[in-house]
Amino acid sequence: MVRLPRDVVRALRRRATTADITIAEAARQLMQPTEAEHPLGLLEHVAWLHARLVRRRDDLLSVFKDGDADPKAVDAAIDALAVLLQEWPEEPGYDFTVHGMGQPQ
Repeated sequence: MVRLPRDVVRALRRRATTADITIAEAARQLMQPTEAEHPLGLLEHVAWLHARLVRRRDDLLSVFKDGDADPKAVDAAIDALAVLLQEWPEEPGYDFTVHGMGQPQ
């Protein structure tokens, strides 16, 4: 039988408790490889944030009104991101003749 360090045991118990699963299942989940994330570029981040703000606009307005903040700031942020997306320059691509092939590995 393998004796696990205390912090690992605590992490397994915490995961099992919060997910309402057995400790064995929590251990299996923690042993699974994590999915590779595909990092977004700056333009994709701006587009994602704009879409998220537009989708949750009513919720944001409610939060701002409840917090005694200016709800016009929500629309200003949405409009600013829309302008940014509209004015985003086209990427011409990478010019290998000017910049070379990049750093050697």
